[in-house]
Amino acid sequence: MTPALPLVDRVDGETRIVLGPGTSDSIHAYLDELGARRAYVVTGPTLDAGPVGHRLRGALGAMLVGTYASSEPHVPTSTADVVASEARRLEADVLVGVGGGSPIGTAKAAAFRLGTSERGEDAANCYVAAVPTTYAGSEVTPVFGTTDVARGRKEVLRAVWVRPRLALYDPELAVYTPAALTAATGMNALAHCAEGLYSRAASDDDRARASVGAKTLVDHLPRCVRNLADVEERYRMYEGSIDGGLVLAHAGMALHHAICHVLGGKYRVSHGELNAIILPHALEFNLPHAEAATRELARVFGVDRGATEGSSLPEEVARATSSLVASLGLPTRLRQLRIPRPELPAAAADVMASKSLANNPRPIQSSEEVLGILQAAW
Repeated sequence: MTPALPLVDRVDGETRIVLGPGTSDSIHAYLDELGARRAYVVTGPTLDAGPVGHRLRGALGAMLVGTYASSEPHVPTSTADVVASEARRLEADVLVGVGGGSPIGTAKAAAFRLGTSERGEDAANCYVAAVPTTYAGSEVTPVFGTTDVARGRKEVLRAVWVRPRLALYDPELAVYTPAALTAATGMNALAHCAEGLYSRAASDDDRARASVGAKTLVDHLPRCVRNLADVEERYRMYEGSIDGGLVLAHAGMALHHAICHVLGGKYRVSHGELNAIILPHALEFNLPHAEAATRELARVFGVDRGATEGSSLPEEVARATSSLVASLGLPTRLRQLRIPRPELPAAAADVMASKSLANNPRPIQSSEEVLGILQAAW
């Protein structure tokens, strides 16, 4: 029996956020309120063929004009091109990303291509809606990335008109998300909150939201992984991931995500798993230069009573993060993702080109500092 959970219906910036069990059944009405008439769904093959796809097709009804069910991690440019071309041919006026960061990011990248100018108010001739089933947070941000597969390079862009106009969170759909993906994307959301706590671009409101989100995620992610069919735990995880996504939308990213984007684009490995591996090491690197963030994360992890003998509080937070990752059964080393150690110096050099480094609390002086993080994580 589905617990009595409150319906959340609010607006942040350009995005209407709706959270509650069964809300996906009303997607037609929500899109209709936004003026949509022709919906093109972007998703993956497993979701499309399973109960999530079946339920959404029924809810969209005659509004559905087509489906692209071959989205891939890190959004190859070719897939974004195909979706944009098909959406244009079908005269779609909304791209509905269903699933995790890959399909939602593909919808955003296609919408970017369909834009008529670099001015957001002129470019929204085919807007984006999102029905996330993971905790990636992309559904509330103007950020998207595409990968040049041949070159192994991932480019991350921001464009106001690709930020989804509707983010529809239905925990009854999230129960089909497997444990590994739940855990990995939950760590991605936690990384958004951690970076929000110390990003140079974060406001006091961003940091407050990041604190709430981090606490929610640390408390509920292990429970959710243990109880995948628990609708309330899925609901709470959405609460935390919404906070993480909004922090990312407002405060941007820092060193941690710069590293994950470079490695993800180069080796096509899971973004969530990269987040889980890199986060403890990025925290240990940054937190000595971010006292307030250290105190807050120590409270979140319950290690705020003081560091153990021979260990600093930043080290305690990093150790608690590592313990969380291990308890979730996620990879803890880059070598588990088959990333070659001899190629780490080149990856570190690529990270130095990221604009996200400007938000980092600890200035990055050279690629050798980045390499130190990568080697520690290998």
